[in-house]
Amino acid sequence: MRNEDSLATILLVSRMHSKGMQPLSAPEYWKLREVCPRPGVLLGRTEEQLVSDHGLGRKLASRIVVLLNRVRAIAFELEKLEHSGIWTLTPFDEYYSRHLQDRLRSKAPATVHAAGAIELFEKPGIGVVGSRDVSPEGAEVAKDIAAKAVELGFSLVSGGARGVDQLAMNAAFQAGGNVIGVLADSLVRNLRNPDVRRAIYEDRTVMCTPYSPETPFKVWTAMGRNKLIYALSEITVVVASGTHRGGTWSGATEALEKGFGRVGVWRGPGEGLGNNLLEERGAQPIRSIDELEAVWEVGGQDIEENSGSSSRPEQASLFEESALSGKS
Repeated sequence: MRNEDSLATILLVSRMHSKGMQPLSAPEYWKLREVCPRPGVLLGRTEEQLVSDHGLGRKLASRIVVLLNRVRAIAFELEKLEHSGIWTLTPFDEYYSRHLQDRLRSKAPATVHAAGAIELFEKPGIGVVGSRDVSPEGAEVAKDIAAKAVELGFSLVSGGARGVDQLAMNAAFQAGGNVIGVLADSLVRNLRNPDVRRAIYEDRTVMCTPYSPETPFKVWTAMGRNKLIYALSEITVVVASGTHRGGTWSGATEALEKGFGRVGVWRGPGEGLGNNLLEERGAQPIRSIDELEAVWEVGGQDIEENSGSSSRPEQASLFEESALSGKS
């Protein structure tokens, strides 16, 4: 049963059945939380009560009343999503990652739609990102980093795009590890792919998006996706980046500038033209796979709890280029 704070959060930010009223953006939602930490208390309130009891401006109060009055329509949509295996998580739900709120602050998504092993959000992960057009050497590095992450007991976090993302996710799955895919493309469409469904059925994969589950790929969805990868990871390793352009470069520099998460950068065969510049901007250089254990050092208990998956037999490839969509 969803609690009132979680329901109110979804009503405030969801674009489903918005009745022409603009839902709250992430910064607007978190600003509202400063004056109303438990948004469930707003349910059933009139515009006048929101103004007098909570000190909201009349325009915002009127907007909130309309958004909160969508209870029946939104509840029906949530039920349909859950029947299809998609869960809608808010900061008031158990498996919403606290790293998102702590690291992204006012840019943290108020809702995350996810399918699969949502408990993976509570376990430590390592991010791997990079160019779509990675070199053969860079491709091998991406796969080696993913396999090492599994060996060390981490989940592999990436964006599901062609190139480095899919190579790393596939390698982690083949090594018997857990995979968190953060999509910039339609979650609903990706779940129709039999390979993705099979990966989720293995209970070692969760696919998620901070956008409506049917939102198609856009440049802005890719940028929002990138934030989540950095926030969900203990460290995110950039295998290959261009210079001053492209999603990999933009995501890494934003994470460095705004402190969304630790950023590592590969400095060796297969690196991109922008990798040295990322090191100059503060990314931690990684020059060999052997360095990874020291770079990713966490408490022994966390590693122990997650290391059991590395003993699984090698799996058939599930994350082919046709299985996941999205661009980087």
